[in-house]
Amino acid sequence: MKVVLDTNIIFSDFHLKGAKIKNLCESTNSIGGTVYIPELVIDESINKYKEQLHLGKSKIDKGISDLKRLIGEMDFDNPITDKYILNEVEEYKKEFRKQIKKLEIKIIPYPTIKHQELVKRDLARKKPFQESGKGYRDALIWESIKSLCEKSSELFNTPKVVFINKNYKDFCEKGFSLHPDLKEDLANNGFQEDYVRIVEEIDIFIDDYVKPQQKVFKSILTELNENKQYNDIDLNSEIEDRVIKYLSHREFDYEESPFRQEFENPSVVGVDEPSFTVTDVRQISEEEILVEINVDVDCEFDFFIFKSDAVCMDEDELPYIWDNDWNKHYMAASKTVPIRLKMSLIVNAAFDEILSDDIEIIRPEIDYQNRF
Repeated sequence: MKVVLDTNIIFSDFHLKGAKIKNLCESTNSIGGTVYIPELVIDESINKYKEQLHLGKSKIDKGISDLKRLIGEMDFDNPITDKYILNEVEEYKKEFRKQIKKLEIKIIPYPTIKHQELVKRDLARKKPFQESGKGYRDALIWESIKSLCEKSSELFNTPKVVFINKNYKDFCEKGFSLHPDLKEDLANNGFQEDYVRIVEEIDIFIDDYVKPQQKVFKSILTELNENKQYNDIDLNSEIEDRVIKYLSHREFDYEESPFRQEFENPSVVGVDEPSFTVTDVRQISEEEILVEINVDVDCEFDFFIFKSDAVCMDEDELPYIWDNDWNKHYMAASKTVPIRLKMSLIVNAAFDEILSDDIEIIRPEIDYQNRF
């Protein structure tokens, strides 16, 4: 099986050193598969990394300017300069490719398709082009995926290529079924229409194709849940340290936020002691074991409410307002709510060292209009 990564899978782990990407590569290799990344995705990832650096610099610039206006003159400037970013991006390019090689991810070169063919597909509004005409890079990625397809007389054991892409709607119709335009494209090139499958997350691929073939350590899972430690690894301290580092001063975006949309720019200002449940312990290679954990933690958030929105809220809907006149238009408020995280740890076979980790926020399973 061949597994292809899209750019949006890289954004949460720009340096490809987290547990999730390591699990994907080790697990895919263990079932005889290979992970691929298109050259285009490498270029997009580098560009996105540069954009994030400039965004961070801009936030620091604003913070320093605000402090200077508040305090007066101070002998302090932003150490993150344009030159620093330029050097960092150049270093990132080299390290990124080194890590790709270390993980044994294969690179798919840019496709050689003629511009005339792409324009023809664009004008016909065939997927992955959109009605607006957007989709040029998606079309190149689709051609990269097609380059991995091989004609086969097998009738079963499909798909043979899995494309992991959070923006699956660019390639799918309702649900996760490959769009008819792309099925037709596969058929016209002599491939079965279900040769390629699109999935939204690495976890979906692991659950569907890898976990059924991996060894599960039920006794270790039980001991971790009962005693919170195994051998030299104490999960209480390991999890708490990681959760605090991950959540402290973090600003939640709309997709992550546990609040209704009127509570703007929610940022964590306090993190309570987390509780957790180990959900899975399984072997991903001869030397490595994956531990998956659900973590629940109460977090105190600061956020802002538009004054006219606050007036329209019932009294029981209002959070604690600690500044009614933050500025001309907004109030400043706080509220403590529970957050659920999914943590993945990769430990060595001796279970005495954590090799890598990953944390992600589990999206609230509530309607956006009826949040806290």
